[in-house]
Amino acid sequence: MWHSKLAELLRIRKGRIGQKCLFLPSFLFMWNNLYIMMMQCGWNIHILWLTRYSSAAAWLLFILPESSIWGEALSGGWDREADREGGHRKPMKNRVRLERIIVIAGILVVLFLTLVTSSYYQNVLNQVGKDGGEDGNEYRYHYVMIVEDCDMPFWKDVYESTREAAREHNALVELMGKSLSSTIEIESLMDMAIASGVDGIILEYTGGHKIDERINEAGKAGIPVVTVLKDAPDTSRISFVGVNDYQLGRQYGEQILKLVPPDKDDVEVMLLLHDRDNSSQVQIAEQINNLLVTSPDTSGRVRLIQETMRSTGKVDADETIRNIFFRKEGIPDVLVCTEAVDTEAAYQAMIDYNKVGELQLLGYYKSDQILEAVRKGNIPVTLVIDTEQMGRYCVQALEEYLQEGHANSYYSVDLQFVTKENVD
Repeated sequence: MWHSKLAELLRIRKGRIGQKCLFLPSFLFMWNNLYIMMMQCGWNIHILWLTRYSSAAAWLLFILPESSIWGEALSGGWDREADREGGHRKPMKNRVRLERIIVIAGILVVLFLTLVTSSYYQNVLNQVGKDGGEDGNEYRYHYVMIVEDCDMPFWKDVYESTREAAREHNALVELMGKSLSSTIEIESLMDMAIASGVDGIILEYTGGHKIDERINEAGKAGIPVVTVLKDAPDTSRISFVGVNDYQLGRQYGEQILKLVPPDKDDVEVMLLLHDRDNSSQVQIAEQINNLLVTSPDTSGRVRLIQETMRSTGKVDADETIRNIFFRKEGIPDVLVCTEAVDTEAAYQAMIDYNKVGELQLLGYYKSDQILEAVRKGNIPVTLVIDTEQMGRYCVQALEEYLQEGHANSYYSVDLQFVTKENVD
């Protein structure tokens, strides 16, 4: 019954106003998607707001003159068209009320969608940092730093050092990546950066042909790309800033040798990876295994196994670590982490399940929680990469390329293993 009643209330002579009212939802959906697309292509936010409000006003002017709201709606009048046709006068109260509701709802929906989408875009702008709005400087270059998870402490520190180095060269750096408030994939972020015509891209390379295609597309558009931590040598990237995988694997192995129990015949070392197919992590794992196999102190009694993490998020890390602690084989003797979030999750699990002292944890990076655990001796050692040097090298590579047309293809970043003895 309700649908027939609604149809009756919406029935207006010639059906023109009813059709336009029902056109509202599809109109708003189409315009909202167009609005987001234009933002991603770098349109000025003020132009977008003006366009949206103008279109909303045009829609109202399109619908209201043929409704009874300008006339009978405001006065609670009668259906004049029906009267001219010889029909009897009918109260228009129900119809007018519904028309009012539809129009008011349309205005509210337009305002709501404007707030949501503009808030999202403003959040992206805020990630540029305070420099973008404090002094009003005109920067020579605009760089974009794209990482998989911009909430990770490591990438926050890299971004801060990159921004400081860029400021010295009168350049601006914008940080983009997944976070608690955004789940945009790296491919889409690369598309946005290329469409916006930025002067350079600093990229955490995560592998895959889609990312390779974006790097090559940026090169064709004249936008230099610098890969960080993981290299993409088969693409048009101009430079790689990171650590030599062979060197890193050997140094990991040397630290593991110090953590292996000397009086145990069957020792299990577990290496946590985030992409088993990534050539960088494969190289690290191979060097660790080679060192354990060839060392006279560990040969024949130490096994290296690999566990692949599903993502870099905290929730997934907590779940994977919990599964490791509750597996039927028991916990490994040594657990090697390659991300800060994994280290924090493993350390928390050691405390929760009373495994401190039973598990030797080789950590990654230097968050406050990790450094405090190192001071207490609960984490014997953690790997720290020089983020200040990394950020400076990224900017240096872009500046050299933009100024001279070329840059070094590889910048090696220092690393350090922090223990209780040198933590402070």
